[in-house]
Amino acid sequence: MTASTVTAPPLKELVSIQYLRAAAALGVVVWHAQGQVGIPETQVLQAGIEIFFVISGYVMWLILGQRPTSPMVFLQKRLARIVPLYWLLTSIMVVLLLVAPQLLQSTRFDLPHVIASYLFVAWPNPVETAGLKPVMIPGWTLNYEMAFYLLLAVGLTMKGAWRGPFVIGVLLVLAALSPLPMPPIAGFYVSPFMAELALGVGLAMVMPRLPKTWLNHGVAIFIAGVGLLILGGSMIDADAHGRLVLLALPAVLIVGGLVAIEQAGRLPSIPVLKGVGDASYPLYMIHPVLLSAMAQAMKLAGLTVSPWAYVAAAVVVTSIVGWFAHLWLERPLIAAFRPRLRKPYPAPVPTLAAAPDQARP
Repeated sequence: MTASTVTAPPLKELVSIQYLRAAAALGVVVWHAQGQVGIPETQVLQAGIEIFFVISGYVMWLILGQRPTSPMVFLQKRLARIVPLYWLLTSIMVVLLLVAPQLLQSTRFDLPHVIASYLFVAWPNPVETAGLKPVMIPGWTLNYEMAFYLLLAVGLTMKGAWRGPFVIGVLLVLAALSPLPMPPIAGFYVSPFMAELALGVGLAMVMPRLPKTWLNHGVAIFIAGVGLLILGGSMIDADAHGRLVLLALPAVLIVGGLVAIEQAGRLPSIPVLKGVGDASYPLYMIHPVLLSAMAQAMKLAGLTVSPWAYVAAAVVVTSIVGWFAHLWLERPLIAAFRPRLRKPYPAPVPTLAAAPDQARP
């Protein structure tokens, strides 16, 4: 690394990533709320999953580079970060399935499915239209994340020079095999989403090697990414074929561009957006239940609002409830499990999905 190249910033300074997590999570909320009230979904909003997966690859590679660790410690840290909240929410859903199944339409109680949900293994949902979604529907993105963490742990057993090519190579091979006919569970993991994780890893590997002058173009890169994402959203079909090209590649520009803006010292302070980003994990996980509860409460109360007013209320309610879940559930759970690790784990940047997650969709 020379003085003319960019040094990766400490993870705690990646406010840009939190902004993007907030935007991605709220985009998914709007997408689902639109479907609830019959508004034609804004196709580009499903790109929140792509942003989540690119961010995950990017952040996980930074963690491995800045916090050298053993495979087991790495997995312990990731499990302590993801599992407690997810298992708690899953347990609440399982109890509801047993005592008040009429409240839930997205799944039914099925013991193998419940066990697979706790183990982060893709498994057929007893509601056929739900596909391979777990008890907590948004947790499908975490099934990809856990497979990614296992791959990274294997990579940690290798020399540094081999680690990146190995991780990216395996992810790209899995994505390349996706067109082949396979059993449903195997087909879940042989997916283009794996290539999106690889794009994030590649971004983290490339950015520190770029000349510092590229930071001056962060705004242009970010705007180009947003523009291409909007264009991609207008071109994508109902089955989201082509999302790797139409959504994921622009997501890489968006993530890289906003991080560059931050590194260049030009990122504005938006505390509310940062707060939503901090709470993006619980927000993403619980938003389907919140949207369902909102709709049922309004129906019981006899309230009628315009579709877009409902979407706006969904954004506000999920943001507030997600923030309190972050304060009262997520943070205490992380604190409770962190002392059990061999080394203290600094406050992490929350993951997805997701996709969403996500996939945190």
